[in-house]
Amino acid sequence: MSLILLGLIQGLTEFFPVSSSGHLVIAKYFLKIHLPGAAFEAFVHLGTVLAVIVLFRKEIKELVISFFDSIYKLSQGENISNIFKNNSSSKLAWFIVISTIPAAIIGYTFSSFFEIIFSKPMITSFMLLITGALLWFGNKKHSGGNKNISEITYKDAIIIGAAQAVAIIPGISRSGLTVIAGLYRNLDREFAAKYSFILSVPIILGASIFKFRDISSLNINIYVLISSGLVAAISSYGAMKIFVALLKNRKIYFFSYYLWILSASTILITLMKGS
Repeated sequence: MSLILLGLIQGLTEFFPVSSSGHLVIAKYFLKIHLPGAAFEAFVHLGTVLAVIVLFRKEIKELVISFFDSIYKLSQGENISNIFKNNSSSKLAWFIVISTIPAAIIGYTFSSFFEIIFSKPMITSFMLLITGALLWFGNKKHSGGNKNISEITYKDAIIIGAAQAVAIIPGISRSGLTVIAGLYRNLDREFAAKYSFILSVPIILGASIFKFRDISSLNINIYVLISSGLVAAISSYGAMKIFVALLKNRKIYFFSYYLWILSASTILITLMKGS
């Protein structure tokens, strides 16, 4: 049952702007839940990716087709600017790739360092405070703009990619920080959320495939494993829907209150326990 609970926590917090990694650190600390290993985390992460693919199946299909079509056209000598001008999906696909690169490099290079942080609830709690502040001020000061696929620039993609890289730190929300970065760059609010969700696919898939090699070593009932993944998928699908609605109504600052309460409580209890 505890593994299914982890799947629920992962699913809800992956796309709510509250940091799924931070919640797993705190859940492990407070609930004394034993995380069964990176392969299990990879499996429930695949559940969240499945939810993104289902929700944005048409867009993702078009992005994949357009990406490979643009590679073919480049091989034929066509100018990249003309490809982007004639096919906005090709442009978005390449910008998703650009935004993925910073997190891929940092995650691979400093993976051992981040694993150490995963055992530090105090550090994670301070990061949750920061996430809450970013959501509060970002939502208040950056209302977004009208930028959509056709108006997005290389600079936008790089800044959003840098935000995703910073969010590797447990307690910093990937969805929250990338959406705030998008609003800062005047992206349309709904498009900023869509960009953030689709951007999660390559980075989560990459990390999951890297960890999935250890799946055979898991001593977990296959039905429990599948159930955990399905719970993560269903809950993350609902979380995306709710997040987009709150974002459009400029109410994501509600999550700030939750993060501040969770963070303060964790810090206080950790200090009282002296651990």
